[in-house]
Amino acid sequence: MFPTANTEDITQVTSLSEKHSTDSDAQNSSENSQVSLQQNNRELTLNMLLKEMVFCVTLALTTYGALHNTSTKVSKHPQAYKFFGPESVVTDWYKGELSSAINKVNNVDVSFVMYYAPWDAESQYVRGEFEKTAMVLKDRVHFAAINCWNPGSECRLLHNKIPSWPILIVYTVNTKGIFYKGPKDTYSMLNFLELIMKPLKRVSSTQDLINLLSMCDAVAVGYTPLADTSKYYNIWYNVALKIREYDTVGEICFAAVTSEDLSADLGVDIVPNARLMLWNDTKEYISEDANIQVWNEPSLMNWVLENFAQPVARIIPMWKKSFSFGRYVDGNPILILFTPMNPLYEQQPSYALLREVAMEYYNCNNRNYSGSWTTELIKLQHIQRILYQQKNFTKFCEEYKFKKRLTKSNSYYRKDIQSHNYKYPWTNTTLNPQRGNAFSFLGKRGLDITKAANSGDDHHLFSSLGMLHECSPSMMSTADKSFYGTHEQCQSNEDIFNCEEEIDENLERAPTSMLPDEDDPLSPENLVQDNVKHFCRLMKFANGHSPPLYFSMDPEEERNVTRIEGMSCANNFSLYILAVDSIRNHHFAESLGVNITNKKDMTSAVILDSKHESQYVLSEDYNAKSIRDFIANFTHKRLKRSLRTHVDDAAHTHYFESNASNENESHEKTVEIINLTTRTFRRIIREPGTVTVVAICGGACGAVTSRAVAEGVRLLRACGLAARAARLDALRHDLPYHYTVDKYPTIFVFSADSNRVEAESAVYPATQRVCAGGVAALALRTRPAPIHARLALALCAAVATNIEKNKCLKEIREHITALIGRNLRYWRRTVNELLKRALFKRLQHLHQVSLKINLIHITDLSENSMKQASLIDSLVALSKNWEIDETILRRNVAHSDLNS
Repeated sequence: MFPTANTEDITQVTSLSEKHSTDSDAQNSSENSQVSLQQNNRELTLNMLLKEMVFCVTLALTTYGALHNTSTKVSKHPQAYKFFGPESVVTDWYKGELSSAINKVNNVDVSFVMYYAPWDAESQYVRGEFEKTAMVLKDRVHFAAINCWNPGSECRLLHNKIPSWPILIVYTVNTKGIFYKGPKDTYSMLNFLELIMKPLKRVSSTQDLINLLSMCDAVAVGYTPLADTSKYYNIWYNVALKIREYDTVGEICFAAVTSEDLSADLGVDIVPNARLMLWNDTKEYISEDANIQVWNEPSLMNWVLENFAQPVARIIPMWKKSFSFGRYVDGNPILILFTPMNPLYEQQPSYALLREVAMEYYNCNNRNYSGSWTTELIKLQHIQRILYQQKNFTKFCEEYKFKKRLTKSNSYYRKDIQSHNYKYPWTNTTLNPQRGNAFSFLGKRGLDITKAANSGDDHHLFSSLGMLHECSPSMMSTADKSFYGTHEQCQSNEDIFNCEEEIDENLERAPTSMLPDEDDPLSPENLVQDNVKHFCRLMKFANGHSPPLYFSMDPEEERNVTRIEGMSCANNFSLYILAVDSIRNHHFAESLGVNITNKKDMTSAVILDSKHESQYVLSEDYNAKSIRDFIANFTHKRLKRSLRTHVDDAAHTHYFESNASNENESHEKTVEIINLTTRTFRRIIREPGTVTVVAICGGACGAVTSRAVAEGVRLLRACGLAARAARLDALRHDLPYHYTVDKYPTIFVFSADSNRVEAESAVYPATQRVCAGGVAALALRTRPAPIHARLALALCAAVATNIEKNKCLKEIREHITALIGRNLRYWRRTVNELLKRALFKRLQHLHQVSLKINLIHITDLSENSMKQASLIDSLVALSKNWEIDETILRRNVAHSDLNS
């Protein structure tokens, strides 16, 4: 505290120059000065105290602020918790322990890892699908999940810019990781992992290549001999793995030829080499007259992806904004097949049938040559499809007898495990190349399909495919026995796997270092048992998605199938042929007006012609004959346009219901707008004696349009005209060509007439503002002149002001005058006595109406007016004598003009 000045000090300071006097004045003066000094002293003391108080308060506030000026408090993030349940087979690293997870991944052959954020909705959805996948493949694949969002975790610190969740990556031995970019459902992920576990198929003969080509859209073959090093094989193996980031469903089959003799037999002189076998061509990575290109993963992957082509494109929408269909929308029509595409089945018969049809449709170079390679390949695929349909996997798994592990093993005998149907992936049998047959011919030609197709002398070799005489997936059916030879020599799969070992009990059992079968899980017998169990488990799980499809046809119908070879080149347009899964993407079909759930096997085809703004739906069941007829009829323009409309049973499609169940007459003071569909549109507008005002909107009609239509109909009803309002969503319901509009909204007024096949319509001007009066005026113009005048008179009576009433009556008088002048001109020019007499009678009634309309005043526009009642009677008489065949009138006038 600062020291304060007391009264004595202040007095001494202020009285140093003063002289004390003894008189009374002096005394009074001294007393006055004493009082003033005391007042000044008191003020100074108060000022000092106030300053001290202000200083103290400032100091206290500063100290308080300094003591409480701590850093901003941030709420702690919630504690991490397990994303998967405690009993889940998925290893959940919910705290983001990335190093521990990677160490575990490095110790197994195949791992499927899900990087997730626990708050993300898609991660929560994929969690269930991921766990289902793990339950099926838990014995073969390690499943792990890492919380890569937990703040402060190791995964979050290293990967803090992940754009979306979840991220699914497969890790295999000596690979950095393969991203899974396909549909995130259990069946698709299972198929993807099966492709990862079996990326390559070993080719032991030319038969294997032909067999693969008959089942796959394309076959990429790597010729990588293992004589000196496995470097080239490892690169090709990694290419087959890495390509699955772009081909998640296995449209490209990868194969490897490790035998130099077989490579030479196939016409490959330079190794390592690669060839991409397509349905109509063969691409070679290294040509004979070029230097050896760089044999590395990026070059090989780019080469495969750039040259890959297929007759039927499989579209897999990812349920988010994409351009999957954009590349095909260039003016050419598109054929889309909606069918269940179960990814776990080895073949899709419906898809394979469409491939046969597409190859036939695009086979332009050899459409008149029955021995071409493409033609023979179509036949081979046909056989493969029929044979696959004959395989009953459910029955096979139910009747298969799983043998118990042997307790004793004979060291002198070990049965060779061979599978002749290539259904089981453990087959590792090397067959000697069959030189001298059709495959040798193809091999020496380098499987060059173009050369083979153009060689007229050797085309008969295609019909003697040696592979079809052996036990293979191409076991012949009875119907094809005449073309492809006998099949009695082949045995069924069950007989092969269930046959008993023929062991000579007299053979001496010598000691061996091999483990007994029951203790060796990698013995051939146990591997067979394990893989059959795994195969049956997959087939049982696949039935939960969709059962196998079968498409058969009677031999008589097959002979009457329409041939469409080379039809894509016979016209100035060509169809794009696509295939879409109808189970996951049924809403696409429903948007096109196809109730796919009511179709047989949920399979149907649609042709979209964007150039002509039309579409065509396959009305018959999908089979080899109907789809060919469908394409041929479209090419020759014999199809009737399909009009899509509301699908009643589309329970899973977001759609506002539209129906015409509320078509009853509304109350006089209310107007109910009817929601039309394609099916109810014609019936509503054709009803005789009723004017229908229809608003065509691109989606839901706006409030302005709906109100204008309703108010216009209310005005027409007030005039005594039967009218109703309706609207139609043109984006959901197609209309005939002559009712198709190019601008929304568009208002039609239909004046139904019972003696006309099609209702006449008038269109509201697109440049005018939509209002109730304009709608009513447009409707009046569609009615005959007597009714028009009568309705206009009723509208005049409803006008509020006298000025508007005078204007309305003036327009009626001008309209009647114009009618008199037009009909008088017709009467003068006609030469037909009957017609002239009818026109004269019409003119008499018109003059009567004109006289009475000119006598009416605005005060006569009331219900009790005699003049108005007389005018209405004259209008009724005019309407009875108004109907004249105007076509005869126009012809008569034209004839009169020619004579003049």
